[in-house]
Amino acid sequence: MIAVCVSGISSFIPEYEKVIELQRKVFGEYDFFFQQWEGYPKPNVPNCLYTPEPTWDYHCMADVKVKPNCNIFRRYTDKPNGKMYRKPKLFEQFKHSANQQVAHYHLVESLPEKYTTIIRLRFDTLVSTKVDFNPYLELAKQGWVIGFNTGQAPGGNPTPIHKLEEQSHDAPGCPWRIWDHIQFHPRDRFKDVEKLKNNHELNGSEWGWYQIFVHQSGNKKYKNVFGGESITKWTQQPLQWDKF
Repeated sequence: MIAVCVSGISSFIPEYEKVIELQRKVFGEYDFFFQQWEGYPKPNVPNCLYTPEPTWDYHCMADVKVKPNCNIFRRYTDKPNGKMYRKPKLFEQFKHSANQQVAHYHLVESLPEKYTTIIRLRFDTLVSTKVDFNPYLELAKQGWVIGFNTGQAPGGNPTPIHKLEEQSHDAPGCPWRIWDHIQFHPRDRFKDVEKLKNNHELNGSEWGWYQIFVHQSGNKKYKNVFGGESITKWTQQPLQWDKF
């Protein structure tokens, strides 16, 4: 069975209820589950798991023991001129950038065993109603991990991107990443998150997803797909819900 897992901090997204309504239009045939850290305003959703927000005794990029083979990662982390050293707020933000992996791990671990394929969403993921996700869900059932992302157009995306374009593993950018605005994955490939964290090995952001799904097992069955979504902060305001 397929479970939809939505995590994040809902109070950071004023429109989160309408975002979830949109997500249900696309994936409503499946059971929805939610996760949020304790100590924040509770979302108006059922099936919500509340867990303590993690504490970090290492920086998920500066101190992590497993370094991604990625030029983008190095542009952020190389001393002394890496981007996050030039921007102290960015340095602090990246310190806990693996919170999203830990949140999703707790939620997936809480699910009944009958859910073997996972759709991961965020409280800010605007899902396109005009693309066909089913071929990628079928791949996830066959053991593949699929990550979706969009760039931010100048002035913001007018809507979610209503097309899907696969990216080759050696496309320009970084080969050591899985996109993360939407993810489809087999439950049994999402493992050892707490172990990696405790060993100071867990990366954050897109690098952490690649590490969990691909690097630690060597399983190269993954795809990055451009399109099918946008996130609220990258989308033109006011949001044009009738065009999504």
